[in-house]
Amino acid sequence: MVSSLITGICSVMPQIFIPIASQFSKPEDKSKNVGVLVSGLLTGILGSRVISGIVGEFYGWRTMYYLAAIIMLVCIFIVLKIIPDMTVNYKGTYKDLMKSLYTIFRQRKDIRLSSLRAGLCFGSFLCLWACLAFKLSGAPFYAGNNIIGLLGLCGVAGALTASLVGRYVRILGVKRLNYIGCIIITVAWGIMYLFQNTYIGFIIGIMLIDIGMQCIQLSNQTYVLTSLPSASNRVNTIFMTTYFVGGAFGTFLAGLFWHSFQWDGVVIVGISLTIISLIITRFAKVLQ
Repeated sequence: MVSSLITGICSVMPQIFIPIASQFSKPEDKSKNVGVLVSGLLTGILGSRVISGIVGEFYGWRTMYYLAAIIMLVCIFIVLKIIPDMTVNYKGTYKDLMKSLYTIFRQRKDIRLSSLRAGLCFGSFLCLWACLAFKLSGAPFYAGNNIIGLLGLCGVAGALTASLVGRYVRILGVKRLNYIGCIIITVAWGIMYLFQNTYIGFIIGIMLIDIGMQCIQLSNQTYVLTSLPSASNRVNTIFMTTYFVGGAFGTFLAGLFWHSFQWDGVVIVGISLTIISLIITRFAKVLQ
């Protein structure tokens, strides 16, 4: 549990890279470059499921931990080599800096709502991954860790669309991409409900839910990063904190409803969170 806590705290690092990319990008390239980073981030998250599933199935879970430690050691040298030196753009104490987060959160309704609607969809997204192993390990699949892990490849295919979606943020607009993303996620859940006893249903559903999630995350994250360029790291902190609270909430509800209603309950949670996000987009006038 202690190791998991430390890993969770340190996993904030990739989220720091995103505002760095935004800060060093030309205005017309911000959404595209953020898309590239998010694509890499999600590909790593989902690809790790594939690799860890295969390694764990054939060599045991400890082997994967050894490999992960080696990868992290290599990453230290890559980060030290590549990340540029950046001047501090905030003058004040760390305590004042943290207080300014609350000030931004309180004063900017658009940032609050953009973060909330993205967090709700992330909760819907994690409903799938939280309970997918439960579903596939039972009838009629009886799949092992290696098979369940391989389904992460479908998610990687969807994650690779992030760089493409990033290019269309400026063209389609934030609000329109949120509509598109919510509709795609809802359709994905419908497919995984109607065809819940087939692999093809889950393959299509996983790919669609990932594409929908890219539309939601990239449009909202690009919006909040560009809405306050002088405080991009602080704005991203608000966004990602809300985003992962939404994800944790969705995971909690998915486990609760799985226990009571099995896969039907998970689908209800996933669709409900997405619809709430869609309602926020539709009726919150302050949002683009």
